[in-house]
Amino acid sequence: MRLRLAPVLAASLALAACRGGASKDPRAGGATPAVVTCAAVTAELATFGEALETASADAKTRGVSYAGRLELLLSFEGAAGALHDALGALHPSQGHELEAPLRTARDALDRSGGFARGERDALEKHAKEIAPLAKETQRAWALLRAACDAKRPPADCAGVRGVVGKFDAAETPADHERAVTELAALKLSSPPIVRVRDRAVAASKAIQTAAKARADASATLPKQWASVQKDLAGAMDGLVGACKGEAPRSAELVAAERPDPRKLTVLVHVKPPAGVERALLSLATASTDEDERDFYKARAEGAFGSGFVLVQRTDKGGSEVLVVTNRHVVELGDRAALELADGTSLGAAEVVYSSPTHDLAVLRPTTALAVREGFAFSRAPAKDQQVVIATGFPGLVGRPSYQTTKGYVSNESFKLDDGSRPLTYLQHTAPIDPGSSGGPLTDESGRVLGVNTLKVTGRDSVGLAVPSRFVLDTLRTASTVASRHASAADRKRSARLACLAFLGELGAAEPRMLVLEQMISNHLVGAAGLDAASALGGEEAFEHLWNTDSVRAMRIATLVQVRAAFMLGGGPSVLETCGEPDEAVASDDQAKYHVRLGNFETRDVALRWEHGRWKVDGFAASSAAPPKPASPKKLPPPGPPPGSRRPSRKLTPPRAK
Repeated sequence: MRLRLAPVLAASLALAACRGGASKDPRAGGATPAVVTCAAVTAELATFGEALETASADAKTRGVSYAGRLELLLSFEGAAGALHDALGALHPSQGHELEAPLRTARDALDRSGGFARGERDALEKHAKEIAPLAKETQRAWALLRAACDAKRPPADCAGVRGVVGKFDAAETPADHERAVTELAALKLSSPPIVRVRDRAVAASKAIQTAAKARADASATLPKQWASVQKDLAGAMDGLVGACKGEAPRSAELVAAERPDPRKLTVLVHVKPPAGVERALLSLATASTDEDERDFYKARAEGAFGSGFVLVQRTDKGGSEVLVVTNRHVVELGDRAALELADGTSLGAAEVVYSSPTHDLAVLRPTTALAVREGFAFSRAPAKDQQVVIATGFPGLVGRPSYQTTKGYVSNESFKLDDGSRPLTYLQHTAPIDPGSSGGPLTDESGRVLGVNTLKVTGRDSVGLAVPSRFVLDTLRTASTVASRHASAADRKRSARLACLAFLGELGAAEPRMLVLEQMISNHLVGAAGLDAASALGGEEAFEHLWNTDSVRAMRIATLVQVRAAFMLGGGPSVLETCGEPDEAVASDDQAKYHVRLGNFETRDVALRWEHGRWKVDGFAASSAAPPKPASPKKLPPPGPPPGSRRPSRKLTPPRAK
């Protein structure tokens, strides 16, 4: 299924900047305006636009499998339902200019949501109907393997083993079909082998027929979806026509009139996962080379980046202090320590949420901070030639140092494909360096325009920042994550979506490794990363990564190991739907699913709640516990020893396309 959502997306993103009546200054907060305005639903409009844009990018890779399709449909249903409810909460007076457009938009959301639910129900119903066929296929092939694994297998087994190997290694349904055809054509003389062979062929052909019938039934889906999106886009265009120009509100923030960057920009020091830290320190202890010991000790010490303080109102009328930074500053660590420019420690902070889309993360200090007002957000988005100030803690002589620089906006809307989807950045000329990641980019009055994220090498004074509107969206998402996760029903729903997304991406013809990397938990990297890195020690590209960023090298090695284990079974089955877990979500932060592979064997996929999202925490045969990582046999030799600390990441973006 290919979801072509560009027309809907354009309308939805346009809505994120709609205007109604006058509203209070967005910097300081206040009561909801008395008149009905689009600002009242800006968060939901932006979320809906993001969901559509994500679906458009994901459909290109994940739409080939049941898991990928279900994840797309369920995500769209959720976004459409939330927007419908938000629009339904607005009650303009009769004759108000928003009355008719709101009603039209809600009706269109009803229709599109109903269409998505119908397709999802049909897909899940079909998956349940073919489940017995899948189990029979699994049993039949297991009997065939067992028959040829005996101490004295019949002579026929030489050919059978060759076909079974092709079936197990097949990566597409077409590969499986060819293997079944080859198996059926084998000339066998042993009656027991013939019987189990015929059973495996019959079971495989039955499920192939059922899957083809569903594919035929879905052949008209792209055309139907095009009609639905046209209807939805037209309805949203009507609402856009009634609402023009208002920037998203940040009324939930308690902001200073003129923020002091020195008091509100913080150093974020991140330790690697506990297991990784112990492994690196053990390598340092075991080494007899001084440079090598320094190398491992420095990497065990962690990394640093920048962040900035916001004060957000709570539902109960109080306020809480939060810190915004880049995802890449904290994604490879368990803990973050905060520090001001004068060296004052602000204690530790937990990662409340890291965005899978934008390079943003939200931290919550674990101890109360005496901060009453945080940074303000600009009332309007940045414009070309606007003067900007970049603040952060880039490295100087091997240590982080407070820095503020000045420049101007050189491109208010720069598009960059990061390997998962095109993203919008704010391009500017204010000098930034490694360690500036996560620091604020502000106007001359100190109001936030974006979050500094990348520095383009090979060009003078080209920095990229995530625009403030995405920061506000991420803050709103972070504020709802904890409350939703407290619900058992929502935990099951979100865990299933994570399972579907992982299998959908993993089963794509060209999986996006940067996307998959974000789906691997730090806990799993701590348990298996060093052993996985040892297995890749001879690869030249991996050795370079190991010398540059050992912790990320372990994460990538862990992903390679998990993916290889999946592919040994033919990858995830295109029919897998991550149904209800055989064991209920074990706790608030753990879940496990039995998933079927392409060769119809099953595996357990463990998930862990980490950084406000479910991540993959293990993969093993369903009948056995996950293997314990072995001691490493060799690791890449370290390069030149770094300083006592290293920057969080060199600010070099992926190649723009």
